Amino acid sequence: MEKHYTTLRGRLDKLRERGMSIPKDKEKERGVIKRYNYYNLVNAYKDPFLTDRNNYPAHADPNEDYYLLGTTPSHLEALYIFDEKLRRIFLERILVIEEHLKDVIVQSFYEHHTDMGKKQKAVNILHRESEYLRRNYYDLTNVKTYVVTEKSGHKYTVIGTDPGSDNTKRGYPRQYLINKDEIYHSFIAILYKQIGQQRKKNKSISSYLDKHTYLPMWILTNIMTFGNVSKLFEILTSDVQLLVLDKLKLNGGVLSNDLKVLNASRVIHILGLFRNSCAHNERFYCNNVHIPIDDEFMGFLNKFPQAAEINRLKGGTRHLDTRKFTKIERYRHSIYSLMFCISLFLNQTELTKFKNDIKRELKSLQATLHATSYQKVERLMGLDFDWHNYLIK
Repeated sequence: MEKHYTTLRGRLDKLRERGMSIPKDKEKERGVIKRYNYYNLVNAYKDPFLTDRNNYPAHADPNEDYYLLGTTPSHLEALYIFDEKLRRIFLERILVIEEHLKDVIVQSFYEHHTDMGKKQKAVNILHRESEYLRRNYYDLTNVKTYVVTEKSGHKYTVIGTDPGSDNTKRGYPRQYLINKDEIYHSFIAILYKQIGQQRKKNKSISSYLDKHTYLPMWILTNIMTFGNVSKLFEILTSDVQLLVLDKLKLNGGVLSNDLKVLNASRVIHILGLFRNSCAHNERFYCNNVHIPIDDEFMGFLNKFPQAAEINRLKGGTRHLDTRKFTKIERYRHSIYSLMFCISLFLNQTELTKFKNDIKRELKSLQATLHATSYQKVERLMGLDFDWHNYLIK
């Protein structure tokens, strides 16, 4: 339906008709609607405050939203501010990870391709982008992957061979093709475009290029987005990727090296997507994670309360209880999975502070919202369980 501009009075009347409490003698509540862009506040943050359509009062329009009894504009504003603070908490950690990841990739690339500086010829030329961006330094072989979800709830990936369907699986495995040649060409095109842009607006970059005619990888990574870093990691040769994993301490567990690299690539991709979301001030708290992480990668499954039962049923033909399966799938696709990704790069002290920062903002929000709305927020975040006791090193 086409939307038309509505005056402030019209917006207030519309919200009152839909059950929101906005007393005409309360300037504070009217001021909230006046202060914010209607779409950014009401449309983006209304969900936890809406009544289920089955519980609408008789006079309510069944085709429109209707708010829970007692909902005020201040409640939506509280969620908006909570989301702002949450973005800062996450972005602070992701930016540190981004910087560290860039440094580790450069170190690993040069250590491998110069044999720790022993190959003098490579040392002499590898610092030029005309050399280190050449195809022969990368693995551009396409990879087919199949994500399997068992009846037990166990999730894992098979590389290369279609595992097919059998009586241990929930439906047919989902296929994902990693077209590395395409990723490489996209990566190179974007990089040279960025070099051109930076040359025009970044004096230090233009001075370096004028003086040396090339950009070393350690300078080039500084102008790369997290998305570009994700692409770069994905096309590195396996030896370099494994060096990166060793330095990041992401090499634990029982998975094969190929699957460790694949899952680390997924984690980096997730962090890049959410870094962009934070940077663009998008609604954050209820964002979904659509990239799968294998249960065996860095103990991921053990971060969920359903782990013991899934491990007991794993590999068999019995279904995990439907309610429990629905819950863990919701947790897997929630911001909780992003929290797991961030936790992989934190030490114990840093992880405790990260969790405490989130708990502090949740506690503040809980004190402001009605219980029903707050519980909906927790559910949308995938944090409606004692997550702080499961997200541990």
